[in-house]
Amino acid sequence: MLAAGNVPPSLLFTGPEGSGKQTAALECARVLSCEKEGLWTCECAQCSLHRSLAHPDLLLFGPRSFPQETLVTAEYFLQAPTPTSYYAFVRSVRKLLKRFDPVLWVGEETRLSKAVPSIESLEEQLQEIQFLLSSSKAHPKARSLEMVVNRVVETTAGLEAFVPEGVPVFMVRNMAAWATLAPVGKRKTVIIQNADTANESTRNAMLKMLEEPPDTVRFILTSSRRAAMIATILSRSRLICFEPRTATQAQHIVSRLFKSEEKVENLAEFFHRKSPFPPDKAEKEAALFVGALLGRAMEKDAAMSGDRASNLARQARDARVSALEVMRDVAEQTGNFGAKNAQYVDSFFIFLRAVARQLASIAGDATSSAMLIVQVDRLSSKLRSLGVQYRVFNRSPELLLEAFADIFGEMT
Repeated sequence: MLAAGNVPPSLLFTGPEGSGKQTAALECARVLSCEKEGLWTCECAQCSLHRSLAHPDLLLFGPRSFPQETLVTAEYFLQAPTPTSYYAFVRSVRKLLKRFDPVLWVGEETRLSKAVPSIESLEEQLQEIQFLLSSSKAHPKARSLEMVVNRVVETTAGLEAFVPEGVPVFMVRNMAAWATLAPVGKRKTVIIQNADTANESTRNAMLKMLEEPPDTVRFILTSSRRAAMIATILSRSRLICFEPRTATQAQHIVSRLFKSEEKVENLAEFFHRKSPFPPDKAEKEAALFVGALLGRAMEKDAAMSGDRASNLARQARDARVSALEVMRDVAEQTGNFGAKNAQYVDSFFIFLRAVARQLASIAGDATSSAMLIVQVDRLSSKLRSLGVQYRVFNRSPELLLEAFADIFGEMT
């Protein structure tokens, strides 16, 4: 399609995590803007800006699939400080910074202001790394470079906490206004990662833009859950399916791109394993938390029943823990959710998402009773508000979870 010059207004890239959707979307945006033939080695001004993710004609937003990418590329960069490793590291940082493009935050400047110190720090730190790489003093440079790169990793961890959950409707509306303006180069590209996380109002705003797209803009949506995309958006987008990579392919990518010899079955596993509070650990703690929370309530109300909930409650009983004890254990593991250790700053949202998945599994269980579903809906609604209170009002994660653990009126 790129070679023939007939790329449709909207593309939908679907496939499992780690199948290359975002990489392909970013490369598609570069080729659409290229002043020449779009070759990977092209040195035109448009391609240079796209490679550094600094092109003004590119918008990138939506939930991040692998926030651990900065940590992984930082390890690679420090292990072998070459132009290639530096390129991978800087791009991983700029994928995060693109989420804070002022264009997307028009009307939400107060919310954005909380992230500005981290954004400015990252820009200064990246400039400092450039300076160190150009320095001729090898030994001081190596030690200083490690210190600055580690600060970048710490700062990005803090900035991750300000990335909105899902796809905010205000960003889609701001994107729509931006899309009507003339591009700086040949073409504008909008990439919405994990577009399936959009709520109803956001989907409606997206649909309105896709129905009458400006000729100078191309939209690329990515999703690991094709079934979660609404039919009207599917009907207006050219579907491109990405096949899951084999274990051999994943191993080759990890070895070649990140110079790691870790044994992996897929890229998602490789990235998640790098998280200071890995998702599998969060899932285990969330299962105990939900099990303890619902277990006491189910003991008091026989109308609340269901196989999945009963299994989780049994796990919590066997472990002899209450919801409050689980929460405090998670807080201890994560340095009070990042308050005492910045590398865990995103642990609160990792834990919230894990709890949400456990509640969703109960809601999707055919054996769950109507009364149980009512209480799960109540918990899910309360859970969603925790993220808002944390982001907007800077409430303590521990106090929020402590109140959540007491939602049924007594400390469980």
